[in-house]
Amino acid sequence: MNNFKPIKQIKASDEVFNQLREAIFSGRFSAGDKLPSERELIETFAVSRTVVREAIKSLEARGLVVIKQGATGGAFVKEMTFERLSSDCNDLFFLGKMSFNEICQARLHIEPIVAGLAAKHCTPEHAKLLLEANDNESLTLQYPQTIKLRSQVHYLLADMCNNRFLTAIDKSLIQLVGSITSKFQPDTDKIHPAGMHNSIIDAVIAGDEKAAEKAMREHLLTFLTLLENIEAEFRENQ
Repeated sequence: MNNFKPIKQIKASDEVFNQLREAIFSGRFSAGDKLPSERELIETFAVSRTVVREAIKSLEARGLVVIKQGATGGAFVKEMTFERLSSDCNDLFFLGKMSFNEICQARLHIEPIVAGLAAKHCTPEHAKLLLEANDNESLTLQYPQTIKLRSQVHYLLADMCNNRFLTAIDKSLIQLVGSITSKFQPDTDKIHPAGMHNSIIDAVIAGDEKAAEKAMREHLLTFLTLLENIEAEFRENQ
């Protein structure tokens, strides 16, 4: 007897899916980028419209792209996060089975490390983006835009840490807190006043890893206290 196995023919849609997935994972397409149009993919891969649509649906099912309709629509690459975990935790929070304390305890362990690594890898371009994001926190907008503004510094630090696994975990946790607060919409200036990131940004731009870790830890402890107060009010009014 031998150990050979029968050769399985790969479906054309699976091959298209595999090549597009590899292009995303290798960085040829970044988060927010639009994949080539359906017609372009048909011509590139020399396959039918049905094959291309099956491949795109598979990418969507895996959480790699989001499909947008309309004249400027198409398949857009999504951020790499643990989206399903975030969704499940969101449900658990509103069922009273998870608290902000538990979520932020996880952030307390992860984000100081992320901030320290961001300080290590900070470039002049990173510094510019951080300062711009910090300035934008003072803008007064409606939900969910206001949450995005107050979270942008954290997202930038996650991108800067140069560890894709930590980036995905961190962004998932940030996304989770933002998603929860967007649903009951507490006063943004009460839950996260502008300027809370000043000491973190100063340390990161200075390249001081230890100071960045310390500043992030102190920020999260303050933020957690504010979140717990907001959550207590929310639970009382349910």
